[in-house]
Amino acid sequence: MIASDDRLQSLEELIGYLGGSVRGSTSDDHFEQLGELLDERTDYARLWLVWCTLRGELAVEGDILAFRRDVKLNGGRFALDGLGQRVDHSIFGYGTTVDIVTGAILVDVHDTCRTDKISGIQRVVRETVSRWAQQNDLQLVAWTHDRQGLRHLSATEKSRVLDKTAATSAADDPIERERLIVPNGGLLIVPELALESERAARLLCMGRFAETRTAFIGHDLVPITSGETSIDSVASHFPLYLDAVGYAAGVAGNSASTSAEFDAFKLMLAASGRSGPVVKPVFLAADIVEPSAADLAAARKRLNLGDEPLVLVVGTHEPRKNHLAVLQAARSLWRSGLSFRLAFLGSSAWGSDAFDQFAAVLHEQGYPIVVLRTVTDSLLAASYRLASVSVFVSFHEGFGLPVVESLRSGTPVIASNFGSMKEIADRYAGVLTVDPRSDRQIAKTLSRVLSEPAILTEMQQLLSKNHYRSWDDYANETWQFFTALTEDPSVLPVAADENGTQNA
Repeated sequence: MIASDDRLQSLEELIGYLGGSVRGSTSDDHFEQLGELLDERTDYARLWLVWCTLRGELAVEGDILAFRRDVKLNGGRFALDGLGQRVDHSIFGYGTTVDIVTGAILVDVHDTCRTDKISGIQRVVRETVSRWAQQNDLQLVAWTHDRQGLRHLSATEKSRVLDKTAATSAADDPIERERLIVPNGGLLIVPELALESERAARLLCMGRFAETRTAFIGHDLVPITSGETSIDSVASHFPLYLDAVGYAAGVAGNSASTSAEFDAFKLMLAASGRSGPVVKPVFLAADIVEPSAADLAAARKRLNLGDEPLVLVVGTHEPRKNHLAVLQAARSLWRSGLSFRLAFLGSSAWGSDAFDQFAAVLHEQGYPIVVLRTVTDSLLAASYRLASVSVFVSFHEGFGLPVVESLRSGTPVIASNFGSMKEIADRYAGVLTVDPRSDRQIAKTLSRVLSEPAILTEMQQLLSKNHYRSWDDYANETWQFFTALTEDPSVLPVAADENGTQNA
C-alpha cells in the first residue's frame, strides 16, 4: 500500500494550482487552506480538478454539480470533508498514486491497448496513434477496471498500440496499484468509440467542466442514423457517448458523409443551449502490405483457389454489411452457369446467424464458397491481390476501409452508391457503384465484371493511376486539427449550472 504522503502531496499541488502558497504542514492545514481557495472562486474547472484528485477517480456530472452546491451553501472546508476518503483507501492505506498531469496531450486507447484484434477502428487507432507518438510529445492512457479513472499503460499495452504487435500474454497487464492520472488542462484525444456508459459519462463531465479539452475521431453514427442495424447493447449506449461528444472541442470525421452526420447532431444541440464541437472531415487513409510469393501460395491453398476468378468480400457478417444479398446474387449467377469462387474474410457478429446458415447450405450443396473468420494481415493482402473483384455493398459505413484496401491492391470494387462508399468512388477510379438494396443490380453488375474481361482490364488500368492518401497524411492532418483546438478560445465548451444558467 501507499503511504498517506501521497494525499498530502496532492493537497499541496492543488493549493498551488488554485493560486495559493502552501502554509502549514498537516492535512488539516492544507484542507483548511484549500477550502478558503474554493470559497474565493467556484468555477467548474477548479471544482472538477479538486474533486477528481481527492477522490482518486474521474467525476460524472452529478458529482460536480453537488460539490459546487455544497461549496456555495456550506463553505469549501465543509464540502471537502463531505468528499470522504479516496476510493482506493482502506485500513492498509492508499492503493494507488494519483498523478496530476498538467498541460499534456493524452490519448485514450483503452480498447486498442487491451486486445490483439484488428477491426477497422483498431486499425485506424494503431496506424494513427503510432505516428503521432513518433513525432510528438503525448501520453497514452487507458481506464481502470471499473472505468472510473484514467491510468498509465503497461509495456505490453503500449506495444499493442505503438509497435502494432500481437501480445497475447496477460502477464504484463495492469493491476490496481497502477498510477492514476487526473488531467489538468491540455487535451484528451479519444480516437476510439468510447461506448461504455461509465467511460462516456466521465468524458462528458470532463468536456463540460474541466479545463482539459476533449476531442474525438468520429467513426460513424450508425447506431443513431441506422439504429435498426445495430445490436441493442450498442444502440442503447450510443446516446451517452454522443452526449459526451457534444461537449467536446472538436471531432475529426473520417469522411464527409460521417462529418455531415455529426454536423446534423450539432444542430440538435441548440435546443439545450450548446453549440457543439468543431467538426472537420479528414478523409481516412488505408494501406495494405505487399504479399510475398509465399503469402500468395498460402492464400491460394487456404482459399482452395484454382483457375476460376475469385470474388472477395471483406468484413464482419452483421446485417448492415449486406452479405446475404451477396450470397443471393452469387447463387443466382452460379445457377446460370457462371464459374467463380466466393470468399468471405471476416468474423461473425451479432445477427450473423442467417448468413452463417445460408453460407453453410451453399457449401453443403457444393457451391464454391469459403468463409474464413480468422484472418492475418498477410492472408488479407494476398487475398486482395488474388481476387478479380471485391464486393462491399454495405447499407451504412463511416468510411469503408476494405474498398480502399482493395483498390490499393490493384483489385476493382463493387460498392454501394451512397454515403462514404460513393465518396470513395468519386475520389478514386476502379469502383463500380450499385444500389445495395437491389439483389438484381448486385448480381447484374457482378455478372458483367466476371463475364466481360474488358471491363476488368479497363478498371485495373484506371485504378493504377490513383494517388492514394497515406496514413502519414491522415495522422498529420488530424494532429494539427486537434492540437489547434487547445489554442482557440472560441471552441471552449459552455457549461450550464444546476439552475440552467450558462457558464463558460
